[in-house]
Amino acid sequence: MNCQEAAIVPVRTVDTILEEIEEVYDRITKRAYEIFLERGGTCSLNLEDWLMAERELLWKPDVHVEDNNQRIVVTVRLGAIRPPDVQLVVSPQAMVVQADASPTARKVFRTVEFPRRIDVHKAEARYAEGCLTLTA
Repeated sequence: MNCQEAAIVPVRTVDTILEEIEEVYDRITKRAYEIFLERGGTCSLNLEDWLMAERELLWKPDVHVEDNNQRIVVTVRLGAIRPPDVQLVVSPQAMVVQADASPTARKVFRTVEFPRRIDVHKAEARYAEGCLTLTA
């Protein structure tokens, strides 16, 4: 991926991204249960219900991770998402990119595990031409 860097994106640092993941999983679980009921509510909730709910609710953009032993660069292709709509949460082990493009569109939600721990205080994020680039 080759994207030009431009606007700075705020980075919220946390110890773990677990809270963000749990919140999204709760939404998926609720929708999976609704799908289960829509198909008659017989037998049990299955993996297909979960996967359908995930596809309905989330969009997971393409990601490229590069580690040259001096720094890690993560590039996420967000397309037409506006920079103010992007939320970036970074922990020493991973990051979460989220965005709500519109109330009716699927939520952008992508987790990325880093190849090694990073110093979150040195992490910088920029956004341009539909790409979010985190450097740490």
